[in-house]
Amino acid sequence: GQVSIAPQEAAQAGGQWRVVSQWQAPGEMQDAGNIYLVEFRDIPGWEAPAPVMLKKGETGGRVEGVYIPAPFSEQTILTFAGASTLAGRLAPELAQLYLRQSGADEVKVVPGAGADEFSVQGIFFAAKEIRKIEIQGRGTQFGFMALKDGQCDVALAAHRLSPVDARSMGGNAITGESEHRLGMDAVSVVVHRDNPVKALTLDQVGKIFAGEITNWDQVGGPSAKINVFALKDTFATRGFFESVFLGSRPISPDAREVDVQSQLPEFIARDLWGIGFCSITLAGPCREMPLKAGADSEPVLPGTDSIRSLAYPASRSMYLYVRGDSSNVHAREFIRLCLSDAGQKIVGKFGFVTLGELAGTAAAETHVSGAQQAASNLPSIFRPGAPSVLKAPAISGPLPRLVQLDGEVVPDGTRKAVLQEYLDGVYGAERLPIVFRFQSSSLEPDAQAMQDAGRVTAMMKEPANAAKAVILVGFSDSVGDYASNLAVAVKRAEVVADMLRSRGLRNITVLAAGEEEAVEPNESRIGRERNRRVEIWLK
Repeated sequence: GQVSIAPQEAAQAGGQWRVVSQWQAPGEMQDAGNIYLVEFRDIPGWEAPAPVMLKKGETGGRVEGVYIPAPFSEQTILTFAGASTLAGRLAPELAQLYLRQSGADEVKVVPGAGADEFSVQGIFFAAKEIRKIEIQGRGTQFGFMALKDGQCDVALAAHRLSPVDARSMGGNAITGESEHRLGMDAVSVVVHRDNPVKALTLDQVGKIFAGEITNWDQVGGPSAKINVFALKDTFATRGFFESVFLGSRPISPDAREVDVQSQLPEFIARDLWGIGFCSITLAGPCREMPLKAGADSEPVLPGTDSIRSLAYPASRSMYLYVRGDSSNVHAREFIRLCLSDAGQKIVGKFGFVTLGELAGTAAAETHVSGAQQAASNLPSIFRPGAPSVLKAPAISGPLPRLVQLDGEVVPDGTRKAVLQEYLDGVYGAERLPIVFRFQSSSLEPDAQAMQDAGRVTAMMKEPANAAKAVILVGFSDSVGDYASNLAVAVKRAEVVADMLRSRGLRNITVLAAGEEEAVEPNESRIGRERNRRVEIWLK
């Protein structure tokens, strides 16, 4: 027999048929049965023919399924714009999950005109409706501008919205409910899998991309010209990379610019002497280069532990932003989905560090910093399981120079008093991979802090942590004088302490180290943002 589909337009739109037979009792497999049902697939824009029932002797004939045009209404329920790191793969997957959970019978992803542009479409046959989620991955700043102009519902961001940009949106556009951390990423330095160089220092990476080191033999490799690949300067990933590795230096004009982030690792995978940078989620075909703070430091690869503890220097958080004055219910529901277990499972699937991993207690980090190494024998007592005693060894010898942004050098005597109190307080303690962050000149923690406070509270109420004390340490950037920054750091730690106390925690100690222990240079905006923090330790 033969089954045909008419009209031809319906067949081209995806019209199909299948045979369903009757149920059989246990026994030998015979022909499919005595009764057959020919079913026709639902496709958008057409009403499917009714099923056709055939008896066994009727299967030699011809069956024609005639579809009737039934126009489906279409509506765009959400628009995303921003970072290609999120738009290229993660956002379409999350959009599909949202539409399925909304009841879509089928979901498909239609590529757009650009490399990271998609239309994710949910088909609702009973309602004869197609609901669309449009995605444009043209960079974080593009996403912020689209959010400002009302051209998108959700901005996908590879860095936080600056206070200046937030104010420029006016009114109640950005509120405490606007920012949502999705997870963490890192920017990997990538090379060919067969590149023999085992590790690079941060200084060497900066000099390579600035064009000051041009041959692999200058960093311990064979004599071969270094081929530098870089994303175009419209990418937030490039701006972040420059802030970490190059400071004020520009990327070499000899670098080959790439305008699609997912293509950069593909170029490196085909070039034995190439080097570039990209999100860890895209580094698959390449080898990620271990990085060292200095020639004598241990190399660090990007991974869950090194990213959440910021031990890997190019770690960053990824964010979703919605306008505080938005009336789009789908935007709020989508955010809730992204932060749920189901959404976070997809975040982790693509290689990002999930919120659950960021809040995990199993990887509480021991912490040995430059100032701590100045104290005699200090590294040995910061090992896990070290005895909790009252005081750290006294700091001896000169400290590395601390120069303010205005050029003032802070005296060692002043700094040692601050550092000694800090070291005594965290002596024998463990640092958790949770950091509370603040805006410049502000005592208001960011939106993520409220969620983190809840996670810390839940963790501390576990029986294993019942006897442990919470130690909060405030840090600052170097904008302003040393004493004022120390005072602000204390106040920020007190703000976090109040958040935890309001949730029922009582055994809390507040310390401050101010400008000490900077995790990034203060010369860049991103560096200052990362230095304004409150760390949490358990003892």
